[in-house]
Amino acid sequence: MNGEVIPDEVLIEAIPDRPVPCGRLIGVAGSGKTYQLIARTAADKSYGLLSSTTGVSAVNLGAITWHSTLRVSDTLSLKDAYLCGRLAQTLHKIGIDYRTLIIEEYSMLHADQLDIIYRGVEEANRYRDMTRPLGILLVGDLAQLPPVKGRWCFEAECWPRFAENTERLTKVWRQDNGPFLDALNLLRAGDGRRAADLLSSTGARWHTQLDNEFDGTTILPKNDMVNRYNALALSRVRGEAFSVASRRWGQQRREWSYHERTREWGIPPRLDLKIGALVMVLSNSPDFSVVNGDTGHVTDFDAQKTGVVTVDLLRTGQPTPIASIVRGVEEPDKPQGWPEDVPRVDDEEGAIWMPKPHYRRRARRYVTGQIEYMPLRLAYASTVHKSQSLTLDRVQVDIRDRFFGQPAMEYVALSRCRTLEGLRIVGSAERFAAQCSIDERTIPWI
Repeated sequence: MNGEVIPDEVLIEAIPDRPVPCGRLIGVAGSGKTYQLIARTAADKSYGLLSSTTGVSAVNLGAITWHSTLRVSDTLSLKDAYLCGRLAQTLHKIGIDYRTLIIEEYSMLHADQLDIIYRGVEEANRYRDMTRPLGILLVGDLAQLPPVKGRWCFEAECWPRFAENTERLTKVWRQDNGPFLDALNLLRAGDGRRAADLLSSTGARWHTQLDNEFDGTTILPKNDMVNRYNALALSRVRGEAFSVASRRWGQQRREWSYHERTREWGIPPRLDLKIGALVMVLSNSPDFSVVNGDTGHVTDFDAQKTGVVTVDLLRTGQPTPIASIVRGVEEPDKPQGWPEDVPRVDDEEGAIWMPKPHYRRRARRYVTGQIEYMPLRLAYASTVHKSQSLTLDRVQVDIRDRFFGQPAMEYVALSRCRTLEGLRIVGSAERFAAQCSIDERTIPWI
C-alpha cells in the first residue's frame, strides 16, 4: 500500500460484519500464560501479534504496547482514530499478517478501549482482501492490577464475546504446590485473615522494618522509594563501576522513551552497574535457559571485546552471559517516500543493528528506527506495577503503606516469589489481613 490512504469504498465491501473471533487466556499468577503465548507465536508466526497494556510490561515481555501497535496515545486518540477510519486501516494491515491481536495484562484495559478496538477490528474484517477475520485474544488475570482510570473491561458492550470463549490454565509453574500456593489463592480471593494465618503457621515471619541489605528484590509502593532504595544498595557494592549505554536512531516507541508523568525512562540512555550488583534480566533467551525476571549478581563485564555482562543467576547458580538486544520500529508495508536504494539485510537470528533505514529480508519488515540496549536493571527494588508478570527468586514486600490496601496489590506482590523460603514480609499480620482486598465485581470472571 506504500503508506497511501485508500478510500474505504475501494477496500470495504457492503457486506454484513463478520463475527470477530474473541477469546481469553486466563489463569492465576505463575500459570504460564506468557510462556504459552511465546511458544505459540514461535511455532506459528501468524498466530498473533503480541502487545501489552503498559510500557513496563511491554519492555519486560519484549513486545510493544497496544497503543504503539494501533498508533494511538490514549483513549481520546483511539476514539479519533476510529472515527476517521484510521484505526480500521491499521488493524487491516495487522490482519493481513496475523490471525489475532493479543493484548497481555488485560486487567488494566478499560471498557471503552476494548469496545473501540472491537469495533475497529469488526470494520477491518470487512476489507475484501481479508481472507480470514482478525480476532482479539485477551491474556491475563482479572484478580491482578485494575485499570488506573476507567471502567473494568468486563463492563464493555462486547465483553460477552470474550467471556464465552475462555481458556483457563490451571497448573501453577511459579510456586510448588503446598501451603504457600494455598495462601496465595486465599489472597487472590480476598481472604487476608486466613492467608495470614496460613503463612504464619508455615513459618513466615512478620518483620518490623526493611532489611536494607536484602539479597533479592524489595517491592515498594512508589517510584521515588524504589529509586532511593536502589541508589543506596548500589552505593554499598564494592566492585568496579561501569556503564552500558543504549543507542537509538530514527523513530522510537513510546514505551522506550522518557515519561513526563513518572519522570522515568522506559529504557534509559545509560545503565550504571558495578561488579557484584544484583540485577534482573528483562528478556527471555530463545531456549528459555534465561527467563524474564531472572535475578543474579554481576561477575564480569567485557567492555573491550563483546560488551557482554556475565551474571551468576540465583535460580541456576550458573554464570550466564547477557548481551545487548536490538528492537526496531518496523512496518510490513513500504513507508511513504521510502528510498529505493536502502540496504536489504539478512536476519536469520533476529533484528540486526544498522543505524539507518533498512529492509529485513526474512521478517519482511521495513525498519524506520531502532534501539539497542542491555536487558538488565537493578533488582534491589521495584514497584508492584513494574513487577507484574515477573517471577523472582527472593522477594521482600513492605506492606505497611496503605497503597497495599488497594485491590489485588498484596496478591500481585507476594505471587512474584517462587517459594515461601524466598519471601520476607515487612509489616504486621494484622495489617496484612485487614488491608487485603479484591474488587468483588471481578469474581465472576476470574
